Order: sequence, then structure tokens, then C-alpha cells
Amino acid sequence: MRIITTILCLWILLFPTGLAAHEELLTAEEATTAGIGIDEKAGQTVPADITLYDEAGARVRSGDLMGKPVILNFVYYTCDRICPQMLAGMARVLPALSLAPDRQYRVLTISFDETDTPGIARSKKNDYMTAIGKPFPEAAWRFLTGREESIHRLTEAIGFKYRRDSHGFMHPVVLVILSPEGKIMKYMQVTKYEYGQAYPITFAPFDLDVALTEAAQGRAVTGVQKAVLYCFAHEPKGLGKFFSILSIVGVITLAVMAAFFIYLKVTEKRYRRSE
Repeated sequence: MRIITTILCLWILLFPTGLAAHEELLTAEEATTAGIGIDEKAGQTVPADITLYDEAGARVRSGDLMGKPVILNFVYYTCDRICPQMLAGMARVLPALSLAPDRQYRVLTISFDETDTPGIARSKKNDYMTAIGKPFPEAAWRFLTGREESIHRLTEAIGFKYRRDSHGFMHPVVLVILSPEGKIMKYMQVTKYEYGQAYPITFAPFDLDVALTEAAQGRAVTGVQKAVLYCFAHEPKGLGKFFSILSIVGVITLAVMAAFFIYLKVTEKRYRRSE
């Protein structure tokens, strides 16, 4: 058992899990080259006539989702990289806000993948509402989908630039704070991101409280930081091959170490018998 435990510990230390996910912090120039990023439009108003679909499949107008300060975030529901981590971060921070959900603010999670359906949105909503861990108004966190034209209009209005690739989407990770009238008040990045941690994305409750209060007062704030977290649905060129080679080397190394430990044990037993 001690041999097995030692080998497992060495495996974890030398070859940590989670290598497949690929997230990066890029500068504004690098993001522009990749065709993704945030084009700040603070002070502008989101069109009120954009058609979306709620979790039940009912048509809703973007203007009907306003009426109070809004935390808006864009994801795509089939993402297995940063999007679920960001939504999990939201589920952790919402119970910590001092403002009353649905009365003083609401959250809008909108998929920019036109192939996502209300059924998928409903499933995701159930997951993250459960993750909140306490009663939370259903109307306070909406999970929405839309057709390609509507999504394009909305992302253009927000200044959210993303790109589809063969594995999914490349996109920035950011929260957008809207006023009750649908005016863009502030762009907020994740407060903390730690690659490889169980809960890598966190948001600061105080910062969100302040941002929502300022939005209610009509105070627009510009200046999203220039290094933003981005989600990629693929690994950089050559990275997969590198990790494959690394895994093979790791397996061979562990096999040699296991054989060496067994040899020592057998030798020890023989030595004791000879005594």
C-alpha cells in the first residue's frame, strides 16, 4: 500500500490533471489579431426590440428583461472550458450580494451559439440554481437563447466579439452591467482566476454590489482592463502532441519506479531471510 500511495503521489505532483483545458490572458492587441475581445460601448443603450427565448421556449424582448440593474454574461451552453466555471462563480457570489435578487437586480445569461435550445438553457438553469444552495427567485436569473440575427445584434450592441472555430468558440470572459433602461454601465472582469483549482473563477461581492448600485443611479464607468481572460475551445498547435509525449514518458517513469520499489522490497525480504 505504501508503494502504491507513493506512486500515486508522484503521479499527481509530476503530471497534474486538467492539462486539456486551455485558457489564456491576452492583451488587447493579441485579442484583436484573433478577432475576439471587448469593444467598449459604455453609455450606449441595448436595443429593446431584440427577440430572445427563455428557458420555457417563450419569446421575450430584450427591453422586457430590463427594468432594474442587470448583470449580463455571454456563454455557450455546450462549453466545457471556462463558461461553466464562470457560471459556477456566479452561483457562488449571488448569495453573498447585499442587494435583493429580482427586486434590485437580475442576471441574464445569454448563449451566443444559435444552436443552443431552450431545453439546454433550462437544464443549465436547474444546475446552477441548485448550486446557489439557498432559495433564489426563478425570475432573478434567466438563461436565454436566440437566433443568429438576434444574437449578432445583441453582441454587436454590447461590443462582445467572439469567433467560432472547429472545436467551439473563442471568446472573452466578462460581465456587463446594464442600467434599468438597458444602458451599458460597466464591463467587469473576473476578480480571480487560478488555473487548475477546483473553483478557478471568483467574483467579488462588494464590487458587484457597487456596480449594480451605480447602475441604478445611472453612473456609467469605462475602462475594462487590457488583459482579459479568454476561453478557447482548442489546444494551441502542438500542445496535444506535447502532452501525449509527456504522458507516455510519465507512464514509463512510473513503471520503472514501481519496478524499483518492488525490487527493493524483494531484496529486503531475501536479506532478512539470510539473517
